[in-house]
Amino acid sequence: MLPVIEYSLSYCAPTGTERDALSALTLNPDARWHERMDHARFVATALHEGTRVGVGIVHTSVTAPTMVPSPMELGGMFVHPAYRRLGIRQYMAEARLTYALSMGGTPITVIDNRNQASWGYYERSARWTPEREYTGYVTGLPMTIWVSTESSWYRTGMGLNPLVPAQPNTVLPHAASPQRPLSLGPGQDNAVPA
Repeated sequence: MLPVIEYSLSYCAPTGTERDALSALTLNPDARWHERMDHARFVATALHEGTRVGVGIVHTSVTAPTMVPSPMELGGMFVHPAYRRLGIRQYMAEARLTYALSMGGTPITVIDNRNQASWGYYERSARWTPEREYTGYVTGLPMTIWVSTESSWYRTGMGLNPLVPAQPNTVLPHAASPQRPLSLGPGQDNAVPA
């Protein structure tokens, strides 16, 4: 039987005990990890019976040499090995992309070219396209910056109209023949005539 996974979404940088618990999921919670966490705008956490088993963040501490405006990096994605292949990564990836697009940023992700699983996913996806390859500052190895094909920056560059996120409190159009309110007299109820 598959475990029941719950998700927690946060719109601020984790601190204290929460940061410590999320850092424990990574192989190496180094200074760069904490810099990303300091600049987190959105954090998706996967939980199984109250235990954190996955994390994915959207941050603005972008060090990759991207040329896109307002980059929001979908970085810091980790899922505990015992919980892989359950759809956790896909759920968190979708939540992060939706958030970055809804905030008007340009979603990017940076992939180490040796990471064949991630490379294969982005290469097959119509939602991402490579922006550029560069040599990683820390590793000295080839890295690729991928940009969302749903971002305004990409769509405008391709001659397409940008996608416009739904705005909060949008007034929806009324039905073709809206019902007019009834004038109720004494002793009448709110029944609408058929």
